[in-house]
Amino acid sequence: MVPSVRAIRGSDTGYLAFHAPRYRYILELVNRYFPKGGRLLDIGLSPLSTLLREHVGVPIDTLGLEAHNRLRDGTHYPFDLNTLGDNPPVTPNLPEYDVIVCAEVLEHLYTSPLQVLRFLHRATSPAGVVVLQTPNAASLFKRLRLLFGSHPYEMLRETRSNPGHFREYTVPELRSIAAESGFHVVELSRQYYFDARFASMDFDGRGLGARPLLGAVKNAIYGGLPPFLREGVTLVLAKR
Repeated sequence: MVPSVRAIRGSDTGYLAFHAPRYRYILELVNRYFPKGGRLLDIGLSPLSTLLREHVGVPIDTLGLEAHNRLRDGTHYPFDLNTLGDNPPVTPNLPEYDVIVCAEVLEHLYTSPLQVLRFLHRATSPAGVVVLQTPNAASLFKRLRLLFGSHPYEMLRETRSNPGHFREYTVPELRSIAAESGFHVVELSRQYYFDARFASMDFDGRGLGARPLLGAVKNAIYGGLPPFLREGVTLVLAKR
């Protein structure tokens, strides 16, 4: 069960409700792969970090742009993954983890995803996995926007802390990147794991109000699409 969104104080409950199916799916994967007494790393502090901490019932480590860990236990590594493109990069000394969650992060980075996954490969235990979640660059909505002459991606925002999406990836690209990084794909799922009835963000980063009727229609249509046209991609990666 995903904890109630109201239990995460100070958070946008509309945003949490919109992402609740996605969080639920990640927690189900963690159930399957997180061993008793294991170590878990969450990339990018977010409401998901709190849910993961409550779900596994032990301290988890986090890594991201933030200077401090708001979970108040575990270790937080302040680190910008974009600096993996520096020559040479200065990286934190991470232990090995049984589960690394990298959810909706890769698309926000301007550095090569190969460098990111090689970095995560070094921090994955021999029997561990990386749960990698990112948007599908070839989803139906993006194809239609491009067909009608509209750019399928938003303009980059004027903030380094939340610039938007630099690059999204197709499933064949993600498979290739994983293989080049020393992983093999254990599981692959393409889903619409959002709840469009609740508030989210539009392509300009503006908040949208709840849309119960329109959102319910979108949930039904997008959830029934062929997998290759759905919005979200999740891969579970293990070391080869």
